[in-house]
Amino acid sequence: MKPEITKEQAEAITYLRGLGRDDEYILSHYGVYVRHCAVLNDLSRVSLAAALINGYEIAKSPEEKVSEYYRFNHDEHHKAPTASPRGQYTSGVADGIRHTLDLLGIKIEGVNA
Repeated sequence: MKPEITKEQAEAITYLRGLGRDDEYILSHYGVYVRHCAVLNDLSRVSLAAALINGYEIAKSPEEKVSEYYRFNHDEHHKAPTASPRGQYTSGVADGIRHTLDLLGIKIEGVNA
C-alpha cells in the first residue's frame, strides 16, 4: 500500500534522488535532514521506507479538497435541471461553500477567488 505524504515531502524525495541518493542513503539519514528536506523528519521511519519502496500518493491540501468538492457540486448542478431536487441541492451546496469561505475570509482559486 502506498503511503500518503505531503507535496513538500514528495519534493524532498525527488530532490534527494535527483542528487543521486538511493533509498538506503535517504533512510540512513532519517532524522538529520535540514532545510528543505527537513519535512522528511516529520514522517515515521516506516512511512518513509514505505514511500521509498512502494511509491506514494500526494495528500491533497484542505484547499484542494474544498475546490474538488465545490467543482463536483457545481458540475452536477449544471447537469441537473435547475428545478429538480438534485439541481437545487447541488446549487445550495456550492452556494454554501462560497458563503462559508467568504465568512471565514478564505479565498480559493476557482471557488470564490
